[in-house]
Amino acid sequence: MYKNFIETTEDCFKQVEKFPYKVNYMKENLGLPEEYDGFKIAYIDENIKGKKGVLLFIHGHPTWSYLWRHLIPYGLKNDYRVISIDLPGFGRSDKPLNKEFFNFSNYRNIILNFIKNLSLKNITLFLHEWGGTLGLTLPMEEKSLYNGIVLFNSYLGNSLVNITEGYKNWIKTNIQTENLNIRALMARTNRILNLSECNAYEAPYSEKEHKLALRMLPNIFPMNSDDDGYDICNNTLKWWEENSLNQVLVIGGGRDPLVTIDKMKALSNIISTDDQTHIINNAGHFVPEWGMEFGEELFEQLQLE
Repeated sequence: MYKNFIETTEDCFKQVEKFPYKVNYMKENLGLPEEYDGFKIAYIDENIKGKKGVLLFIHGHPTWSYLWRHLIPYGLKNDYRVISIDLPGFGRSDKPLNKEFFNFSNYRNIILNFIKNLSLKNITLFLHEWGGTLGLTLPMEEKSLYNGIVLFNSYLGNSLVNITEGYKNWIKTNIQTENLNIRALMARTNRILNLSECNAYEAPYSEKEHKLALRMLPNIFPMNSDDDGYDICNNTLKWWEENSLNQVLVIGGGRDPLVTIDKMKALSNIISTDDQTHIINNAGHFVPEWGMEFGEELFEQLQLE
């Protein structure tokens, strides 16, 4: 019997080091069509009784929850409940096989249902890249659930978006590459990583058929008026112009050719009341990989009770 998705086996992750968190799965009430019954979203959920609220980590492309391994310990140390989701097609989550699965609204609704199913509130979102493109649209649904946002290297899709040529080329490259070598990509763009860490990013994809999400997710970035998610992002832009959260921290990499500092500053002007962009000078596009250098200071700034 044909299935519309592939399960990600735990065998893929045997060699992943320094990520000792129990994996949980959600497969009920995700809002998916019946042909995706049984589809599982993987996530970690640590320190459930944390007294300082919830940190919800949402990764970007082409990573998974492993991206947050340097920042998660700071959250636990400071007594937050720490949750990190693997988006569909990434990490330990199941891998869709049909291109029709991939649209902006679908990904967004899965995250909204995930939050609803866990009855989360007092949420601080940690967002990177595609996690930011999706995550920035969440608070307008129910502002009372959210305390703040820590945003890394992200664009908000909308009619005013002006993405860099580097990001346009990145989208094109991913669409055209059936078997993206994530290990090599992470090694090339993050000289700070060792071989074991680069292997961890390749771990979820034992076959090239597992990599459809790597091709499709960049292709659904809302740039044109007929793109799914375009209206959502425009409404998000208007919402942020009229609303704010308790604390928004915007962090960019000084060496990021995809989401440059000027783009992050422009976004900060929209979503942050202090219009301040924090720059990690040595970091490129994957700023959380430098979390061991700035994590302690970052959590000192989070005064969210």
